[in-house]
Amino acid sequence: MVANAEIRELADAEETSAATDLITRVWQAQTPPVPFPFMRALGLAGAPILGCFVAGRLAAVAVGFLSSDPDGPLLHSHVVGVDEQWRGAGLGRKIKLGQRSWCLERGITRMAWTFDPLRTANAYFNLTRLGATGISYHSDFYGQMNDVFNHGMPTDRVLVHWDLTGSEPRGACAAESTARCLLFQGAAGEPVHGVPDLMTREDVRLRIPRTVPADTSLALHWRLALREVLEPLLRSGFRWTAADQNGTYVLTPPPA
Repeated sequence: MVANAEIRELADAEETSAATDLITRVWQAQTPPVPFPFMRALGLAGAPILGCFVAGRLAAVAVGFLSSDPDGPLLHSHVVGVDEQWRGAGLGRKIKLGQRSWCLERGITRMAWTFDPLRTANAYFNLTRLGATGISYHSDFYGQMNDVFNHGMPTDRVLVHWDLTGSEPRGACAAESTARCLLFQGAAGEPVHGVPDLMTREDVRLRIPRTVPADTSLALHWRLALREVLEPLLRSGFRWTAADQNGTYVLTPPPA
């Protein structure tokens, strides 16, 4: 963790322009994922557009906006990006905790965001490091995108909710290795399905590749296999509660 990092709302057009450039670099996108005019409008409307500054330089950005659901108001964290030179320095968690502080100062006790369930590092960060919970699956949520991470693939996403009312998160439970496995890797790296049982009242686990396969065809195979398992589980009331860094995911059944 960088000791002297400062989290604050962006002050002016110059900082907002730098934030647009940073997010575009992080996603290696042909067009800005969050265009400058839209980011400026969000800030004017009171949305938290946060920057993480190290020695006065913008190192990370978090763009969010206020939302709600039947359980009340929440902050939707649309995008978080950390500049390449600061990867692994803890700034992603620091700016996420900055969003948490912004919410609690205003009486908002929940946050939400979506992420790609094929990216195990993101799953581990969101579910285990922060303690968020996966609640719903959204197939091809954004449609076709032009950045290097999403190009040519369906943009499936899982929506997570993060309860902010506990003490500062320091890591949730590790992925349980004894739960029944519903998806795992075959001898050639292909996805293999276990026997599904949506009526079970025990945790289940999935085992996926630690990194997204470089082979596009195999990556797509895994995308569709993960969708086939995760979507009905979450729809039936299971919650995605843990992930480890090796690609083991754990889902917990709904209460009896």
